[in-house]
Order: sequence, then C-alpha cells, then structure tokens
Amino acid sequence: MKRILVTGAAGRVGRHIARRLARENVDLRLMFTSAPAVPVAGAVLGNYNDPAQMREVFRSIDAAFVYAPPMHAGEALFQTAREAGVRQVVLLSSASVSKAPPGENPIAERHRAAENAARSAGLDWTFIRPDTLASNCLQWAPGIRSEQRVCTPYPASLRSALHEDDIALLAVISLLGTQHVGHAFDITGGQLLSIQEQVKCIADQLGRPVACVQIAHEEALQQMTANAASSAAAAARILDYQKKSVTVPPRLTDDLVRATGRAPRPFGDWVADNLHHFQAS
Repeated sequence: MKRILVTGAAGRVGRHIARRLARENVDLRLMFTSAPAVPVAGAVLGNYNDPAQMREVFRSIDAAFVYAPPMHAGEALFQTAREAGVRQVVLLSSASVSKAPPGENPIAERHRAAENAARSAGLDWTFIRPDTLASNCLQWAPGIRSEQRVCTPYPASLRSALHEDDIALLAVISLLGTQHVGHAFDITGGQLLSIQEQVKCIADQLGRPVACVQIAHEEALQQMTANAASSAAAAARILDYQKKSVTVPPRLTDDLVRATGRAPRPFGDWVADNLHHFQAS
C-alpha cells in the first residue's frame, strides 16, 4: 500500500486532495500547521520552517504533495524529504514560473526556487502550475453579503478561473502513479470570463442582483494595501495584470485534459460548490 502525505491538508487545494485520496487504497497522512478543530484520521502537525519536525512528518512516506515553501526553506525541506525516504513529490507551483521572466516577480521566484530545490534533491517530481484560482473570488464575499456589490477598476478584465478540485484531480493521479513524473503542467480553467461575467454568475445562483461597480485604479490600490493586506508592489502587479487582460486575453491551455482526460469544470460549478460563502447569514 502506497504511503502518501498531503501537506496543507486544510488548504483550498489540500482539502480536495485529502478527500479524493480518502477513497483510494492508500495509507494517508495529512499535515496541518495547527491542530484540527475535530479529530482527523492520519493527522500530524508540521511546519516547513522546522526541519526536525518535517523529518518526522516525512518518515516512511513514499509520495508527498507539497506547497511551495518560503524561499529560504526549500532546499532543506526537499532534502529532508529525500533523507526520510520520500521518493516522489507533487509540487503545487504557479503559472507565473512560465509567464514571468526571471527576477521580475517574487511569486514566480518563490515557486521557481521550489521547483529547483525539488529537482536538486533528486526526487521524482511533478509540478502543477495553475493560473488564476476560482477561489480568488472569495475576496468578494464580504461585499456581496453586506452590500450586494463588487468593486473593481477593470470589470472587463478576463480570467480563466480554475476550480481547486481540478488541481486536486491532477495531483491525485500524479501521486498514485508515475506517468507524470518529470512533467510540469500549466493548467487553466476552460473558459474566459470577465470579472463582470463572474459576478453575474454568482448573482444568478444567489437569485438576487449583485452590482459590479467600477472604481478608480488608485482607489483599488488603496483598498488592497489597507491594513497591510497586500504590499504596494504586489497590489500594483495584480492591478496591472487586470488592466492588461482587458485587451490581451489570458492563454488557455489543454494541459489538464491531456493529463487527466477531463476538461476543466466551468466556473458555475465552483460557484455552486461555494455559494454559502456569498450568502448572508
């Protein structure tokens, strides 16, 4: 029986992987950074910044799903995994690795460093590089619940929102087998929708109007950096990308269907699965 570890088991992607693997004939270990509110079979505590703790987390594991660690921790993390006996790793990377030139984007640099560390450790690797996650829309939930509106400087900005469970499907296939070892997959959703169209989709499923309100670029930047929610540089990159994608559509790939045999789930499926986040209590 294959022994599989899922780190970040409470995360937006990790929880879907854990749910899928629970139906498989595997010995499953789930890593949390803090104790779950209710007991979970196979749960262990771990912290990427603590090599000694991670050595115990990785012990006796054959294959592991990992998020990209902080840049300073990657080399130690993957070397610790190798020394503990892990042979195979599936890394949740980022499409920014493929899109951003070296040295220009901190998010890309972090994931690029993680990929290099996994390779250097001598592990059998698979890299999953998702583009825009549908769960990014959860940032609209407070405004939709309280004011029935979403404020954005670029309502016509296009996105290829990806359901987290599609990432989980690819990760599970990769963890269970070896056919994807040595491959990096740039995966996207299957349709381009503007922010305004996404808001309408949420409104339609809520059964009530939700306004998509255009605000100034500067106002959006101020909102994003309030209370240190985002650094000024990170917020500026996000808004610049939104502005660009009004006229330059993001690229759609067929990597997901080639790797899994299944097309990406439509955005409406994600909304249905997460509608409770947008409903007033």
